[in-house]
Amino acid sequence: MMSDFATTVVRNVDLGRGSFLIEFEDPGLGAAMRPAQFFMIGIPGNDVLLRRPFSVCGLPGTFDDATPGTLQVLYRVYGRATSLLASLKRGARLDVLGPLGRGFELRGDDAEIVLVAGGIGSAPFPAFLKELARRGRKASMIYGARSAAELPLLDWFEEHTERVTVTTDDGSAGTKGLVTLPLTSILGDKRKVHLYACGPNPMLKAVARLAVEAGVPCDLSLEAPMACGFGVCLGCVVPVKVDGETRYERVCVEGPVVPASRMAW
Repeated sequence: MMSDFATTVVRNVDLGRGSFLIEFEDPGLGAAMRPAQFFMIGIPGNDVLLRRPFSVCGLPGTFDDATPGTLQVLYRVYGRATSLLASLKRGARLDVLGPLGRGFELRGDDAEIVLVAGGIGSAPFPAFLKELARRGRKASMIYGARSAAELPLLDWFEEHTERVTVTTDDGSAGTKGLVTLPLTSILGDKRKVHLYACGPNPMLKAVARLAVEAGVPCDLSLEAPMACGFGVCLGCVVPVKVDGETRYERVCVEGPVVPASRMAW
């Protein structure tokens, strides 16, 4: 159930190279949240008027070194709002709306689970991996970015997945190239696979195309500009296919998780 609440920063961990993991008190929402749901987060007493959307990265129990009873959000400093967020210390106040949107759902089949992440798009996967572990399931991961500097929590993912295949545009880590290179190899093996992907839209479009062509189920966690987070402003609509027609749905309500087969890019 969506809640509008004030909370307190417990830790704001600098992961280096512009990435941070902020930890704040959970008002009792964590037990009911789904990985890939998100929060709209604002900072009281500043001139940034609108809250910003951030995917839930950690729920209570996701990170072994987290403070009990806290939630975590992974973010990267891009502009004024995230710069302000990075400046917050223990005890700072946050205005939070959430949880919002539709999260990842796990099918009850035996398909191999492959996560595909692009840079900060890795944010929803720690909580999801922990849920998989609780259900006795494992996953492998393809993790791509422009450079080695944009692969936050890589060490954590290497510890909590069966394997991580890294790609970077500049070749500074892993294989030089895009995530579609190792993904094409996996899909070419004709294995029973279920993909979960999050990252920039060009990456998601490419992953969706490959998944649809291969007939493989693929859930996309979409990114879109948002002003409200609950469907009123209509600023986050994306085209989808419904009964053979193209319609528009709101990422904040009908998403952010949408089957690749429904997208009308």
